[in-house]
Amino acid sequence: MSIPEKPLIVMFEHDDQIVCHLWPRRDDNHAVYGLMIADLIRHTAGCFNVTADEVNEWVQKELRRPTTEIMRAS
Repeated sequence: MSIPEKPLIVMFEHDDQIVCHLWPRRDDNHAVYGLMIADLIRHTAGCFNVTADEVNEWVQKELRRPTTEIMRAS
């Protein structure tokens, strides 16, 4: 599978920081991206052979006490 021409989310490491770029489609909103994040949690759980609840536990910890800053591309 090749990288799509119009990705919705791309995350990568650059200069020891995690960079996240979002490219919403015309009708996307925060709810649509919330659903994609839920899918990502399930995919991550499957990749590491753990439950979605175990992944979500770390998501909730990060939301309560962020360890990284939000970086916006210029």
